[in-house]
Amino acid sequence: MKLFQRPVVKQYFHRGLLWRASEETAVMSFELFFDLLYVGIIAINGDHAAEEYDGHELLRFVVTFIMSWMIWSGTAQLISWFETNDVLQRVKILFLIACLLGHTTNMLRAFHEGHDTYTMLVSFYLAARFVMALSCAAAAVLVPLVRGAMIGHVLHILIAGAFWIASTALPMPNRLIPIFIAIAIDLFGGMVHVAMFRYGKSHDSKMAQRFGRLFEFYPAINIEHKVERTGAFISLVLGYSVVALIFQNTAEMGFNSFIGKAILGLVQSFVFNWLYFEVDGAALKMHAIRRHANSAFLWQHAHLTFAMSFILAAAALSKMVVATDCPDAPYEALTEFYQHKSDTEVHLGLRLYYCVGLGVALFSMGLISFSHQHRQPRGACRLPKWMRLLNRAAVCAILCCLPAVRAEYLNSLQLIALTTCLSIWVLLFETYARSCRTVSFFGGMGKKTGEKEKQCYTAMCTKKELEEAMKLADDGERKVDDDGGEKGTADGGTTVTEVVEVMEGHALGRGEKTAVADCT
Repeated sequence: MKLFQRPVVKQYFHRGLLWRASEETAVMSFELFFDLLYVGIIAINGDHAAEEYDGHELLRFVVTFIMSWMIWSGTAQLISWFETNDVLQRVKILFLIACLLGHTTNMLRAFHEGHDTYTMLVSFYLAARFVMALSCAAAAVLVPLVRGAMIGHVLHILIAGAFWIASTALPMPNRLIPIFIAIAIDLFGGMVHVAMFRYGKSHDSKMAQRFGRLFEFYPAINIEHKVERTGAFISLVLGYSVVALIFQNTAEMGFNSFIGKAILGLVQSFVFNWLYFEVDGAALKMHAIRRHANSAFLWQHAHLTFAMSFILAAAALSKMVVATDCPDAPYEALTEFYQHKSDTEVHLGLRLYYCVGLGVALFSMGLISFSHQHRQPRGACRLPKWMRLLNRAAVCAILCCLPAVRAEYLNSLQLIALTTCLSIWVLLFETYARSCRTVSFFGGMGKKTGEKEKQCYTAMCTKKELEEAMKLADDGERKVDDDGGEKGTADGGTTVTEVVEVMEGHALGRGEKTAVADCT
């Protein structure tokens, strides 16, 4: 590994085409290490939000979480843009991790009345963002191909940084004005030079020609890498919702309302995981990033709102699980730590965090699904996509309205059970609506023909290994067909066809033997 290596653009847009490097982009080990710190960030931010459930705490949570999200997304973007793989890159990543750690240690008292840590919070954040700007400036010099895009990124980071610095000189609540302006620039500033790039390619004016020359080459993110990194981040968010449910029981027979609420919350997290990865992220005809620039921005920012809202809901759920406002929830059944966390009633602020958080999270998942183009042949699915999204929107509205029901009419157990049932309804509706009209809900049998599904397997081997395998075959169980394959029956009654591909003139080593499912 070299100390320094000139960065190489992994992929870029030029003349309406996406040009990609021949090498695949793999997730680096230091990227996974970078994610470990976000486990603590999510836990600290979420747990503190559940302890002080008011508007002031919600403001602190939103601002600090967006700042940490910008560090994460900016780092992932630079890694996706350029290939360096040198020591300097790892030192830069380590510095960004250190800045993120310093940023995290100043989150909780950033907006505290009197003495606060806001200046230190902004200082660590700007240190990370300015290092990213410095990286873009260096890329503009070393890689003239994408100089225009890099200059644009440097400018929007510096402009936002000026507002962040100005906010440190103002008291509350006046500092909120430059804070919101800085957040808007950080989140949406990248859209400006993307719009300039697209304008330069689609118009013939003198201004468009200048933009076209400036952004003739524009760096593109690797979709597979971006999707994998974003999915890993969402897994951290969903993981926090599971960890937050855990409590310690002291009762000899501990099956009570506490464990019931925890299991219901676990089912709810499992349903959201199912919806995100196996419903919204499956059977894609065209990913949102590849589909259009607008759908790409919608996909990106919908993940931010989903993460924030679901963390708030999970944090509130951790308090509701140990609440003693429902039958069969004895205070003595909790250990001392969770007794301090428990409460005799679920206050309105906590119910708003939980219900509205789930509603916004589900709505954000609907936006993510809307941004994609799924493989849905006309007339093949039982219900169209717009009906599924309309069902989600209706459930979101119900979830957001649940806090209006007074606590004496809907205790914590009933509230969690109701929200879990609504989540399951969305999953069942999605499963039914997405299914094909001509396919049975039970595997192994076709709806109309009643024929067994066939599974084909392939094996790569030398001719000598094939002959030895044939000698060991039991003639009473399998028949060798004319094509050199074997036919038999696998467990479960599925008809199996084994096709052998003989490797001519190549002796496979022990580590080269493979068996791959070839067809369905």
